[in-house]
Amino acid sequence: MTKCVLDSSVIIKGLFQPSPSIPSPILERELDTHKKCEYILKLVEILPVEVSIPKSCIVEVAAVTRRLIDMKTSQIIATRLFSSCTLIGEEELFTAAWTLATTQGCSGFDAYFISLAFLHNIPLLTDDIGMHTHALKKGIRSLLIRETSIPDIERLLFRDVPAQNNG
Repeated sequence: MTKCVLDSSVIIKGLFQPSPSIPSPILERELDTHKKCEYILKLVEILPVEVSIPKSCIVEVAAVTRRLIDMKTSQIIATRLFSSCTLIGEEELFTAAWTLATTQGCSGFDAYFISLAFLHNIPLLTDDIGMHTHALKKGIRSLLIRETSIPDIERLLFRDVPAQNNG
């Protein structure tokens, strides 16, 4: 089974289109990124992909979605993450995240995602350029969604999917 870490940026960008008030060249990039993130969320639902996230991701997604939509829908989204992802607690990630934050200077939140990918030796999908940069420094296979093609995303997520027998 394919495994990956999804950053909250991929989840949020997959669920919500960017604001049309963003300046044109950035809006075009963000619309393209939204389509890729939306596609990733669909793929991880239908493929045998185990998505791992730090528990703190649920808090972040709940906070951001609550600012964008109503409380009930935000709670539904957060609850869906509980049931569809493998949640990794701070007790497993703290020491590695603390070490990473002190050695590389990345944000504490980013350190949890990067440490999860590192400790489980699985790729990280993010649209946070800072997280992506620190993950690469740590030797993690990281995809920065805005710069990754759909075929490259598919190669990663279809990696362990058995071929269909159509005959």
